[in-house]
Amino acid sequence: MRERKKQVNWSELCPDLLRCVLERLSFTDLNRAKSVCSSWHSASRGCVPKRNQIPWLILFPCDNNNNNNNGSCVLFIPDDRERVYRTRDLGVDFVRSCCLATYGSWLLMMDPMWNLNILNPLTGERIDLPLSEPVVPEIARPSLKTASSLACLWVDEKSKDYLVVWSMSQTFMVYTKKGNNTWRRMITNMEWSKSDKHMVYNHRAQKLYVYRNAEAVRIWSFREDHPQRVFEAKYYYGIGINYSDFLPLWTQENMLKWREEEDAYLREFVDDGWVNIATTVSGQVIKVSSVMQRSKRWLFSISKPQGRTNRWGRTNSLGDEALIFDMGITVVAKDIPGVMRNSIYFSGVGYGRKNPDHIFVFNLTTNKVEPLPPCVFSSIPFSDARWFFPGLSD
Repeated sequence: MRERKKQVNWSELCPDLLRCVLERLSFTDLNRAKSVCSSWHSASRGCVPKRNQIPWLILFPCDNNNNNNNGSCVLFIPDDRERVYRTRDLGVDFVRSCCLATYGSWLLMMDPMWNLNILNPLTGERIDLPLSEPVVPEIARPSLKTASSLACLWVDEKSKDYLVVWSMSQTFMVYTKKGNNTWRRMITNMEWSKSDKHMVYNHRAQKLYVYRNAEAVRIWSFREDHPQRVFEAKYYYGIGINYSDFLPLWTQENMLKWREEEDAYLREFVDDGWVNIATTVSGQVIKVSSVMQRSKRWLFSISKPQGRTNRWGRTNSLGDEALIFDMGITVVAKDIPGVMRNSIYFSGVGYGRKNPDHIFVFNLTTNKVEPLPPCVFSSIPFSDARWFFPGLSD
């Protein structure tokens, strides 16, 4: 009688052996291995993954009865285009919350009561922030129910130090950081017609850059205990959107071509588009203009401050870097598999985040959209999508 071979159960491998293997994996592969089974997840504790070098896309679930396992997010990793991954079940409270910002592996989440927390969807770690109510006067509370909320986030992956800046409605900008047990007021602004549009934080410079509607970029330094306004002339000039941002540079020689492009642009005009700001690897602030035309064609334009002129000049190239639009930063992309240099990782603006046609990688070299594979959007009914950068370190 032939002896039956004992079937191997991979979940019963020696933990020390597992740990030796897991420690050699990349950031992406280690997170994949953690999800195999509980014993592999347990063995991975304490393993320090190699630095991740590519952005991931996270899709948030809809809060409805048609979405099975609706407490989980879906993850798309660009170097594995044939499949998507699910996070652990993050609970009902998570599904009812919305994501305001991302940094590294962390998400800044706001619940229906306007309370904020910082969540790591890969590990389930959560940092509760101070309750929002004490900083909101009675007169402003009704407007908070309908006003948009703007925020930026920074988290140190190792120490869990963090900084959150939150612009509520059009009148209050507050911040909190590790060690604070309350929100602190940065500014009270009664110019109701001018609201904050976008903000990014550069931890290396410890500066917050805030873009307001058609105005210059305002700068705040966080080097001291309380943030201080910084005045830098090269950012004074307004950076509102202009349709000429999307046309060829005008010269006497290409005047006819410029007029043809202008006519084509105006025929395809839908709205005024959007302006965002970002900081590059070197710490330079850039202006990112975007617009979608009637034919659903997307256009992007990149501008940088130009020397002593204190004006914004078009460059339309990120060189060997890639822009993670949702985070407002660029990352090194040269010779890194899975990330495209001179490109924009885009997930829409405003309510467009729910539209698969608004989630893509835009190649600035070819001025064309690189769509994501169908498996991404067929995985779950989603309510929001964000590019983020797990394992990011300053």
